[in-house]
Amino acid sequence: MVTLTVEKGSVPAPERGTAALRNFGLRIVAAALHIFATAAVVQVLLPAVAGVYFKGVVIAFGLAALLRGKYELFVAQHFLGQPDPRIPARDLVRGLGIRVLIRTAIACAILLVITADLDVMEPHLRPYLETYLPFVLAVPFATLALFLASVLRAVNRTLSSTVVATYSINLMILIVASGASGSQENLLLFISWAFFAGTLLAAGMGVWITRNTFPALPPPAQTRVEPAAWREIYTTAGRNGLTGLTLACLHWGPVCLLAVLATEVQVAHYAVVTRTAQVIDFLIPAAILAPQGSILHSRFADAMRSRHGKLLVDLAASMATTTASVLVIAIATPWIVRLYGSDYTNLTELFALLFVTQWLHGVGRPAIRHLAASWNFQTIRRILFISMVIAVASAVVGIPTYGAFGAAVSMLVGALLLNGQAILAAFAECRRP
Repeated sequence: MVTLTVEKGSVPAPERGTAALRNFGLRIVAAALHIFATAAVVQVLLPAVAGVYFKGVVIAFGLAALLRGKYELFVAQHFLGQPDPRIPARDLVRGLGIRVLIRTAIACAILLVITADLDVMEPHLRPYLETYLPFVLAVPFATLALFLASVLRAVNRTLSSTVVATYSINLMILIVASGASGSQENLLLFISWAFFAGTLLAAGMGVWITRNTFPALPPPAQTRVEPAAWREIYTTAGRNGLTGLTLACLHWGPVCLLAVLATEVQVAHYAVVTRTAQVIDFLIPAAILAPQGSILHSRFADAMRSRHGKLLVDLAASMATTTASVLVIAIATPWIVRLYGSDYTNLTELFALLFVTQWLHGVGRPAIRHLAASWNFQTIRRILFISMVIAVASAVVGIPTYGAFGAAVSMLVGALLLNGQAILAAFAECRRP
């Protein structure tokens, strides 16, 4: 629904008809797995113990975001902009994927050395170190899986991206949490290792799907990427290093601060609500249920001869589908909360804040894709830096006093600044000759 503004890239149009219905059905499965996996965890773990588990998830995903940020920006620039004909897409994704995996494996090894030293020097920390071991080991695989998911998202394979990022992890957690029994300590250990197994499976699935998405060229057309081209790729990606860190801190900074500054119960409350709100992302392409709606959108966009008009149509379509998705999840929330149990009631304000945050991200998505296609690096860096600094600052101020509510407010502020600036910058870019 948001690809028509991206005129430079080779991004396919949204699917319609039977393929669109299959796409939507698989998204519904992803949403159900996400909700039921969350419910399975909080049903077997007390809030204080569930908070320990979710802190481990924050460690894994937050560190993965830091390690892959610059490469995500590079693939967005490459695929949404003008791809370099010297570099076959399959070779580029494989080469960067291997580099991401190696770098994160080194970081994981360093963390393991540090934790081994702590295990010897500080024996009282041993239970915590044992709890977080599977999350540390999961970092390389989570990083690779989420990097490949970002590649698929950049080429508008949003369903494949969702499958890689969510199916394996949630399915493993759901299976283990539903069948495990014993003390809270043992249950926490089982579910933590299920998360590790899920990231391993997700990385494998990501490799398989990207290999099918970017098939090998036939022998006459096969080209070997020269070492000079790889050096240029790594240099270009390296220039995005600070911006990649900024992007990671924008999305994960407030959550990491919550994990450090708040109690385990507050972390569990925030995690349950934000995982529910994330389901909105799975349902945003809901307009595919009405193929004529997609056709009407395409005709309107084609009728717009200016980039400004096409962007306006895409934003309107994105707002409509995002609003519909938010309303569906909001209506279903009371039923979802009953799945979570009585420990997760009376969180209405938290749900409202994080639902609005997801709505902002959905509405602003066409503008962000437009900026990625145009790739005005200074503008992108400025938008990310301003949004990140204010979001993290508000988290530092709000979390010690308001806990999960303060983290939700900071995420909302970051989303408002990010998407508001992106929309203004995209329209300004359209007015340029």
